[in-house]
Amino acid sequence: MLSLLDPDRLRVGLAAFAGAVVYGVFTLVTLFMTGAHVSRVDFVRAALNVLAAAMCGVLTAVTIAPAIAAVIPWSAARDLPTIGFFIGALCWEVMPFFLAGVRNRARRESEKQGGV
Repeated sequence: MLSLLDPDRLRVGLAAFAGAVVYGVFTLVTLFMTGAHVSRVDFVRAALNVLAAAMCGVLTAVTIAPAIAAVIPWSAARDLPTIGFFIGALCWEVMPFFLAGVRNRARRESEKQGGV
């Protein structure tokens, strides 16, 4: 099974995971540094957000990083792990908006079909 994995895509996925985790931990540390009271529930919720964003970043980066690299005109900027890292960090920022949109659409569909 492992022999079927493309090493380039594996590196991209690991870099995307690192990008999401680094950005997520940075956000979490920023929250701790504000001096606000952070409960265990807040910490668990933040850890789950980091994990979800990392998984989203990995799947997105493995899928689209080679296509993005193909359209970058500068050869020095076509490094797949670097692109994956930035995609992972971007997914951390974009995912809450995406999930809110999905939730709002599901609510509208439910209301349209006579649900709650």
